[in-house]
Amino acid sequence: MAPNPIDAALQAALDGNLRRLKKKAKEVNLREAKDDRGRNALHFAAAMGRLGTCEYLVDEVGIGANCLSGDGESPVLLAAAEGKVPVLAFLLGRGGDPAKPDSGGATPLHEAAEHGYDEAVRLLLSKGVDVDPLNYKGTPLHLAANKDQEQVVKTLLEHGANVPQHGCQSRLHTAHDSVLRALLEMCKATGSGEAGADVNFKTSRGPTALLMAVDEGLIDIVKFLIEAGADPNIADHRGRIPIIYAAAYKQREIVETLFPTTKPVSSLQGWSVDGIITAMGKIPLEDKVTYSLKEHIDFLKSQGKQAYAKQDYLQAINFYTQAIEEDPGDETLFANRSLCWLQMRDGDRALLDAQQCKTIRPSWSMAWYREGTALSLLKNYREAADSFVQALKCDKHRASTTPASDMINKALREAIDAMKSGAGTEGQNPVSESTATVDISHDNNSSEHSTERLYNEQAQLVLQRLNKLAM
Repeated sequence: MAPNPIDAALQAALDGNLRRLKKKAKEVNLREAKDDRGRNALHFAAAMGRLGTCEYLVDEVGIGANCLSGDGESPVLLAAAEGKVPVLAFLLGRGGDPAKPDSGGATPLHEAAEHGYDEAVRLLLSKGVDVDPLNYKGTPLHLAANKDQEQVVKTLLEHGANVPQHGCQSRLHTAHDSVLRALLEMCKATGSGEAGADVNFKTSRGPTALLMAVDEGLIDIVKFLIEAGADPNIADHRGRIPIIYAAAYKQREIVETLFPTTKPVSSLQGWSVDGIITAMGKIPLEDKVTYSLKEHIDFLKSQGKQAYAKQDYLQAINFYTQAIEEDPGDETLFANRSLCWLQMRDGDRALLDAQQCKTIRPSWSMAWYREGTALSLLKNYREAADSFVQALKCDKHRASTTPASDMINKALREAIDAMKSGAGTEGQNPVSESTATVDISHDNNSSEHSTERLYNEQAQLVLQRLNKLAM
């Protein structure tokens, strides 16, 4: 069986087979030909770096350099994501938007930085794009540091990337050694901290980068941090400074490195390298500094909560996403991120997080409630009502009526009212900040009689289930 002409044309663009593509152009309209994800020939050619094909599609066929796929991907973004610099330069020269994000908020700079394409990063920055765009995964610097893209980190810092921006600074503690070096090299090179890196940064309960380096026995990092201006007199939440731990571990070279800039501890007699090591030799090795996973997750949760309170939902999503990466089994993280998606009117992502929350803890009423709220936002009121009923079942096991059960009841009745009224058209449906329920707009002009009857029948079934719960 001969391939579909559209599929054949897209495959020719993917392969860079310009002769075959021109032949297929006589059979199909290349400006309209797309796959099931809304990608056209230019998307495929750009992602594969087919410069000649891209030139033909833009200059002769007339496909715009800013055309979008179903996921909001532009050819510029796809070329940046694959590091196809000649194609990227061509598209930008033909009016391609260097900062256009996809539907998830990822910009070409996010993609190029995360995948380590430094030349593409430099090209985009030369076009004046924001060095610190934020999506729910973070900034380009955040993504590059997380993937150990050392050269990209340096480039971004050279162009003024802000290390503390939206939680990126907490990644100083989890980045690979080479990236940590790059961050601190930039801080040292600028002298006045223009790159934004604070070598003495620590979380509310966690240690500084210097304490981390001491804990791991990384003498080179310790030396580098001291040269970069790290303060060895900053204690952890136990009140202990780096030299105390270095001495307890009998790490003589680290003690010698820290000693000249560490203030004497009055409780330790014989303040010298040997004296400190001798005095601390009695401390059990297991009693050492650890930047525990729990502390890190708690910090990210608190930052997410603060961002949510400020109605900075994208930043809150960023923190919750980082926490989920550390602990994907915590249902509350998915519930919280689902709520943020709801506030941003993204029902699909809110539903995915709610369903993951429900998978982890199926007996939790809030998981079902989040699912129901997301379904209501998507105007699937029948399934939303079912989810709210399940939430009430979970909540029924409590000793008395709770604010949560009142909230669920309210959301259920709103979903039922929406079914009765035949609501299903686009409306405002704002998410309440206090309860995260959906305010369903009532449509007095009902749809066709058969549809209204179907909604009423479904509503009656849900009401019957609700009445059984009350018995």
